[in-house]
Amino acid sequence: MKNMKGLIVLLVAVLCGALGGYLLYTSSKYSILVLTIAGVLLIAALGLLFQNSSPTRAYESKVNSILNTYDSVLVKSSSVPNLDDRNIVVVLSIDDLVDAQLEIRKPICYLKQTESCSFVLLDSKEAYVYVEKVNEDVVSPVEIAIKESKIKNKNKDEMDSEMLRDIDKTTVIKLSNQKSYRVSPIRKKKKTVKKDDIEEDKKEKEEKTVKEEKKEVKEEKKEVKEEKKEVKEDKKKKSVEEIDDVLNKLDSNSKKKKTIMDDEIL
Repeated sequence: MKNMKGLIVLLVAVLCGALGGYLLYTSSKYSILVLTIAGVLLIAALGLLFQNSSPTRAYESKVNSILNTYDSVLVKSSSVPNLDDRNIVVVLSIDDLVDAQLEIRKPICYLKQTESCSFVLLDSKEAYVYVEKVNEDVVSPVEIAIKESKIKNKNKDEMDSEMLRDIDKTTVIKLSNQKSYRVSPIRKKKKTVKKDDIEEDKKEKEEKTVKEEKKEVKEEKKEVKEEKKEVKEDKKKKSVEEIDDVLNKLDSNSKKKKTIMDDEIL
């Protein structure tokens, strides 16, 4: 819409410029006035055309337009409204949200931030939500609250259904002394959980002890291997020394024999 206005103003500016040029050519005294008007219109047209050139400017322009148009039914909020235990209805446009407000007759809370502006209409059981964002990558605080609310409600529904099944299994035992006792799986379940926790702790301790013992056995085996290796090296060293001694003795004996034989020959 604003681009169309910019084009119209630009066309008028061009026509004024052409008229001013013609008046200037004819030396008319109104030529400067017409050219000045054409220049002002040209600047205004360029401003309208490039006003929505960036996503941030487009977002700011649209949000400001919504706030100005529906100011009578809007209430500024500093935090995200409580959405727990409500049916979330995400509407596609601010007009749909305003239509719902006309039926409910309650104010629309809005939370404006740099990149998103959330509008929330709270009813007794429903919450109607519309979010205006710079782009789809932005996640507003209200959208985060909606996801958290869905997770809470889902977990609560699962827990409630499980408890209802246990309550259905509850039996009442009446005694002869007019006293009665309830036997419910809920209490048993709590005790079983505690018992299971104790058994798990015990099992973890046993596994830890076994792991430590295995580690000690490995270390002992490693020490024994090192000792055996040292013994083998010592034996090998001693064997080499003994062989050297024998060889030295043989060499010495052979030298003595040679000397004796030399003496006999002489």
